[in-house]
Amino acid sequence: MLDVDYSKYLSVDNGRGLLLSQDDINVLSKYGFDYRNYTDLGSLIFDVDNYVSYNLDYDDDLEIVLMRLSEKYYYNNVKK
Repeated sequence: MLDVDYSKYLSVDNGRGLLLSQDDINVLSKYGFDYRNYTDLGSLIFDVDNYVSYNLDYDDDLEIVLMRLSEKYYYNNVKK
């Protein structure tokens, strides 16, 4: 029987209504983004996108998080 840590699949609430995975939080923290300062996903996406646009010093992990956040924003906020 495998011991699976299901806690890594849970979303973390920043206390201001923003839910993120622990993996996303770790990547954001790596680049200096404090997820606790954001009240909405749109402003976090804006800041991360600006970082990616104007800096060359990042790994693919930040772009992956940006894509994941953008998809989440689209499916939750865009009227279809």
